[in-house]
Amino acid sequence: MNMKKNLFPGLWRCAAVAAGVVVCASLFAPARISAQNPGLGGGKTSSAPPITLQDVPAKRVEEYVVKANEIIRDMLLTGELNAARAIRINAPRIQNTFGSTIAYLAEEGAIVKAGERIVEFDATSLINSRADAELSLETARFNVAKRKVDLEANRCDRLNSVAQAEAAVKKAELDAKVDRSLRSENDYARYQLTLSNARLNLDKAREELGNFEKNYDSEMALVEITRSQRELELRRIDNDIAQLSIDAVLDGIFIYGDNWQSNRKVQVGDSIFPGMEVASIPDLTSMQVIGYVYDTEYRLLKAGMRCDVSFDALPGVNVGGSVVSLTDVASRRGFSTDKKLFQATIRLDEVDHEILKPGMTARVNVPLLLANAVPAVPRAYVGVDSQGRNYVLKGTDIRSANTQFVNLGAIGDSLIEIASGVSVGEKLFPVQ
Repeated sequence: MNMKKNLFPGLWRCAAVAAGVVVCASLFAPARISAQNPGLGGGKTSSAPPITLQDVPAKRVEEYVVKANEIIRDMLLTGELNAARAIRINAPRIQNTFGSTIAYLAEEGAIVKAGERIVEFDATSLINSRADAELSLETARFNVAKRKVDLEANRCDRLNSVAQAEAAVKKAELDAKVDRSLRSENDYARYQLTLSNARLNLDKAREELGNFEKNYDSEMALVEITRSQRELELRRIDNDIAQLSIDAVLDGIFIYGDNWQSNRKVQVGDSIFPGMEVASIPDLTSMQVIGYVYDTEYRLLKAGMRCDVSFDALPGVNVGGSVVSLTDVASRRGFSTDKKLFQATIRLDEVDHEILKPGMTARVNVPLLLANAVPAVPRAYVGVDSQGRNYVLKGTDIRSANTQFVNLGAIGDSLIEIASGVSVGEKLFPVQ
């Protein structure tokens, strides 16, 4: 009796183990090739009957009814926040120099006041040039004074010569007036000749004095021009030195410019080409985003497109905006790259000046409408077989779904256009 009681539990255990083995064998058995699994087995067609999914609950299969929809793909642009209007501070254009070295910069992001010193350039070479220019000017002034003294001495000599010639004429006239009968013919002729020579000498002396007076101003002008040139050179150097110290013209936030040679912001010690932007004081009421787009995607953007702007420094902050303009000519973003980029200007719907600051890195998401009112399905409902053909599972029920090869149109981020093979209203099932 006790043996019967122990025998029956053992039989039940054996039966349970056998059942478990059967279940495991069925789970790990090779799957059959059917319309639900096209392309398996190296693309060969099998004559085995389709898989039946009687054991799969129908409620777990998410069917999709094909609808006419929009195909949208998001384009992501990177850029930065800046101001449409700003006071630009550029490197001065100094004569006979190829660059200016930055000696001082106010702190970036600092609030500066009008009249406050914000930028200084190294003036060592100009200071040395100024010393040489001062010496040249003093030499030119000395030459002017010396030339004037020399000319005045020359004038005195000319006047003295005229006076002597006049005295000689008067003396000769006295001798020549003596009655001819009182002198011998030789003496009379000699006195007449002396008078004639004296008068000629007087004319010559007067002519030389007149020529001297006429040339006096031109002689002085030669040295005066040299002095004026030296004065202009000194004033030019003083003006260049004044340009090397720059003060803020209005209150605002101080922003450094970009050093394209080094692919970074400018800093103290950089040698800047004449006219290159060193810094700026932006008008915070005119904030905008400048985005960069590669030439391969440029054709997809149009002015007026709406977009969504986010900022790396402000997670969770999103601002709406619109593309207002695109540049017509591509340019390199820096000297270290050959990739060509176009610029897209994005106007923000609103700007919070308390949190949005110039120079912030921005990411612009532009939704591109690739197609409208076309048969569209989610990506999960389109598969690719081993031959590269696109297909869907079409039917009224998952148990009877058949493979339908399709041609694709526009491909969006979530939806794909079905150009042929499927019509609006047909029922599809996910491709496993």
